[in-house]
Amino acid sequence: MVIHRLSRIALSAFLIPLVLAHSSAGQQRTQQPPPRRNIGLFFDKLRAGKAVSVAYLGGSITAGAGASDPARTSYRALVTGWLREQYPQAAITEVNAAVGGTGSAYGAMRVRRDVIAQKPDLVFIEFAVNDWNETEKTVRESLEGIIRQLLLHPQPPEIVLIYATRANREARVEWHEAVAEYYSLPSINLEPSTSRLIEKEELSPEAFWKDGVHPVDLGHKHYADVIIRFLEAQSKMKPSLLPRSLPMFLEQDALTYGEIRPFAEFISGPHWKSEAVSNPVLPSKLLSSDKPGAEFETTFEGSAVGIVYRMGPDCGVIECLIDGKPAPAPLGKVDCYHTSHHVATRIITSGLDSGLHKLTVRITGEKNPKSGGHHVRLAHLLVGGQRPERL
Repeated sequence: MVIHRLSRIALSAFLIPLVLAHSSAGQQRTQQPPPRRNIGLFFDKLRAGKAVSVAYLGGSITAGAGASDPARTSYRALVTGWLREQYPQAAITEVNAAVGGTGSAYGAMRVRRDVIAQKPDLVFIEFAVNDWNETEKTVRESLEGIIRQLLLHPQPPEIVLIYATRANREARVEWHEAVAEYYSLPSINLEPSTSRLIEKEELSPEAFWKDGVHPVDLGHKHYADVIIRFLEAQSKMKPSLLPRSLPMFLEQDALTYGEIRPFAEFISGPHWKSEAVSNPVLPSKLLSSDKPGAEFETTFEGSAVGIVYRMGPDCGVIECLIDGKPAPAPLGKVDCYHTSHHVATRIITSGLDSGLHKLTVRITGEKNPKSGGHHVRLAHLLVGGQRPERL
């Protein structure tokens, strides 16, 4: 059992030029938010022939699940292709920052690494569907954390929220929209036009979705068409001025910082080993063990913590403790079994004090009756919640 303390990341590249107005959790708004800003500045860059970067931060829908060829027929690829056709004089780079099966909480932890580091000019955020099973507090804090991290950059990008939908219409549009409105950000709700297509029987649900969640090529094209119409209208608008300040927090200063560390970097004891993996959303090596009772211990400093792990048909159950006590849900006890290997996350978005804590991960020896073993494969340790000015 070896304790490893996370080092702090220097944020000299992210010095804050904006005047911030902080508030305590739950403080109420004192005035109506201003009108939604537009993304005209982005189109000014395109018309000037400047090189721009467009980032897509989201889950499996944004990754292109359901499309016959995600690199060509997903809504993301179609929107980027339209921009390149309309503005051939501008070099347009696409940043695919989508991770299937994950929501805005994981997005807040990784936005600095996966999006901000790429210096995007425009960021689309799509998590309303994947946030369906989260609490309102978690969703609002997480989405606000993503937005504030983006806007605190010395050269903040334009931000557009996208609300995809399911066949049963389950998506947390209202919670996302509340945050978008508060920060005066434009948003695109794909549900109304999708429902009209289905209700008018222009497309059947089976012709739109592969499984009720992930659109097939026709569904992706419809999503792209709606987004492109939005972009066409935005391109004709007089650009909104850059914001000189951010409002006080809508929720609280919970996820304005995120740090990701591969578990395999830590010294972990005799029962753990490094396991190579080839998955672009995972580190090159996982920290792996199948020994019941094996545990891993580390310290972290922050008010939010989580793990990224790989589920699979041979996986067992782990329990997580914080400062020697069972971690709150959803991190407390984690069944890693699934019929196929895929990435999963468990995150506590807030509730801890911002001081030093100890995280313990232990293989319990329990397993799903269908599982072929007790394997645990840990990918990343997630730490967040610290204010940038404290680092």
